[in-house]
Amino acid sequence: MYVEIVFPLNLEQAFTYAVPEELSGVVQVGQRVIASLGKRNQQGMIIGVQSDPPADFTGKLKCFENIVDPVPVFNGPLIRLLKWMSNYYFTPLGKVIQSAIPSDARLKKEIIIQASPLLKGTDDFTNFIVRKKVVKLSALKRKFGGIGVLNRVARLQRQDLVELENDFSFKSNRKNYLIVPDLGRDSEIPTNARAQQRAFDVLNDFPEGISFEKLRDEHQVYMPIIKKLADRGLIKLEEVEPDIDPLKDYHRPPPKEVKLNLEQEVAFGELKRSLDKKAFAPYLLFGVAGSGKTEVYLNAADHALKQGRSIIILVPEIALAPQIAYRFQSRFGNIVALWHSGLKGAERVWTWQQIQKDRFRIVVGARSAVLTPIRDLGLIIVDEEQENSYKQQDSEPRYHARDVALVRGREENAVVLLGSATPALESYFNLSSQRYKGLHLTKRWEKAKPPKVDVVDMGEEREETRDYTNPFSRKLVEAIQETLAKDKQIILFQNRRGYAPVITCRDCNWTMTCPHDELSLTYHKIGNKMRCHFCDYQAPPPSSCPECRSLELKFGGVGTQMVEEALEAQFPDVPVCRMDMDTTRGKGAHTKLLGDFARGDYRILLGTQMIAKGLDFENVTLVGVINADSGLHFPDFRARERTFQLVYQVSGRSGRGEFPGRVVVQTWMPEDISIQCATRHDVKLFYNSELNDRNQLNYPPFSRMIAFSFQGRFREGVIELAERAARSLKNQKIVELLGPAPAMIEKSHLGYHWKLVLKSSKENDPRGTFLRQAARQILQNSQSRNIRVTVDVDPYQIL
Repeated sequence: MYVEIVFPLNLEQAFTYAVPEELSGVVQVGQRVIASLGKRNQQGMIIGVQSDPPADFTGKLKCFENIVDPVPVFNGPLIRLLKWMSNYYFTPLGKVIQSAIPSDARLKKEIIIQASPLLKGTDDFTNFIVRKKVVKLSALKRKFGGIGVLNRVARLQRQDLVELENDFSFKSNRKNYLIVPDLGRDSEIPTNARAQQRAFDVLNDFPEGISFEKLRDEHQVYMPIIKKLADRGLIKLEEVEPDIDPLKDYHRPPPKEVKLNLEQEVAFGELKRSLDKKAFAPYLLFGVAGSGKTEVYLNAADHALKQGRSIIILVPEIALAPQIAYRFQSRFGNIVALWHSGLKGAERVWTWQQIQKDRFRIVVGARSAVLTPIRDLGLIIVDEEQENSYKQQDSEPRYHARDVALVRGREENAVVLLGSATPALESYFNLSSQRYKGLHLTKRWEKAKPPKVDVVDMGEEREETRDYTNPFSRKLVEAIQETLAKDKQIILFQNRRGYAPVITCRDCNWTMTCPHDELSLTYHKIGNKMRCHFCDYQAPPPSSCPECRSLELKFGGVGTQMVEEALEAQFPDVPVCRMDMDTTRGKGAHTKLLGDFARGDYRILLGTQMIAKGLDFENVTLVGVINADSGLHFPDFRARERTFQLVYQVSGRSGRGEFPGRVVVQTWMPEDISIQCATRHDVKLFYNSELNDRNQLNYPPFSRMIAFSFQGRFREGVIELAERAARSLKNQKIVELLGPAPAMIEKSHLGYHWKLVLKSSKENDPRGTFLRQAARQILQNSQSRNIRVTVDVDPYQIL
């Protein structure tokens, strides 16, 4: 027997090994193994099992050393998905697998063995397991020696004589205990041991036991006293698994009794029919803001659970994950897991373990949740599917979670439900071309009505008022005053953090830039520092211009800190909550800020795009957009689409309850079609106009794109390699080349950065075959030790 093994290295191929005789019949796809690679042993994963050696190999294949997991880490459908990701995103399979497994330096893995009723004790080894019923692998190794124990256990598992599960614990000195008192023995405590007597009096109220943490935190009983009582035999200490569920301390709202309206019933009925077929079906739930998409999600999830199947719900922002998780917990109880990069290492691994144990049947999280090893998957929901945060842009594999969700749904015969009020242009195109089935929610929930929208031309506003410092127009100030007078809440959106995006000299036009990245530094008034939002370089603000020594320095642009300062000046007694990258760095900061706002501790929520979508506060009746068109200035073909989606989405946060809503949109470009359509909620006009422009320019969804990035210390070398890669395609007629050209940020702390983009129309290259051949040719002709070459399939931005 032979196995194919991949390693988490920058190696494209899988390696074939013979299976050791003692492991014959034990190995399975998805198990991790130890195998010799080169001069040292490496941990890899089995991705294939075969009875014959490779046809083109004539020598003797060496055996791998041992298995790490008797229980596969990934099942067959998930392995097939990871293989697809490796091929589609040009990333070695070993690295794709590595990205799907949580890593933590403190982690140690244990295997729990539980005897089956069929297991009979035929020797010391099996007698020990039968007697113990449940035993750790480490205990078996200590008793019977480490050699061969894991292999024997694996063989018993394949014969269904034992059940195995991977268990994770953490190397920590902190242990949690359940303390159980032996009641009625107070007289055995010496009369002068008052602290012990007080502790035992407390324990009398907990005959079933109390955790040490609760005893310490709520009753001030500490471990030295506990140990003395234990030495006297008056209490029993039972070590228990620490409860590190990241949702355990979160507020759970009471469940709502909701009756679906007619449109929701139709949408749910269609999903129910597809779930009953247990076949892959992609849907786009196209619903206006506040139309009750979440209720459709909940009902579809309920039906999938009744079928014995599990659910993954993807959300675009970490801040939204707890809120959605609360809704699902209030409906389904503690079978809901939270999964995102903001969890601590221990929380991530604990959650991973519980998913593998099938404790959780619903996983709510950001993009990486699509790769969690949940079994019997029946439904995948991608909420706000248009969001760019679903695209992994910083590390390999550079996948898009929405697209991966669709492929995983196909592999698992699951229903995939994409939800949005403003779908990605590609999804809208797939809906119109019937690649997706459409579900439509055209009305707001219950009594909620679309908000009244006012557009303020800031050019005219400045000419009339001659006030160039106030970030608020007169109409927005008036709307804020009226809303506060009615005791309602306000959301203000400004998509720039910091105080001011730029500091310049009035006399010579000098601008303070980052010495590493050639980007203007943003002034942060809190901390009084200039900061680069790309590499995090920091410096004190200058007192004079270093070029001409002028003292006439000015701040340009508006950031969230400046807006917050203006609010405090004009509305001094109104509590304001600012939510941006600077205020949400700490663990749980998103949840706390939103929870405080929901309870009414703050009247105004000010923030960047993390507050623009998904939030549902019935008391919010005013949304103000400080500068609606800041994204239009980016030289990128998706700029108008992003601006439309952002303005439309943030407008949808207003008037979601029974009280009428209002939106004030401030813009310097009121005639731009993205602003016009977003403020009029004219979705079809915008999409049809944008599709027409994209078609004429041969941009997605009418073409496919692959972007290459070249980064190195020396500019000449980077340019030479990029140009050499482009020349390798000079005879290519179907694939169009954009570049090579310097990236928008050509020089950074990572060196010099150039881009090369390949594009092919779907009309001439329907399956993208020529495009992918060209991409492989680029990779073959751009090998360099000194220059880093990365590939991005279906890039979200090509700056």
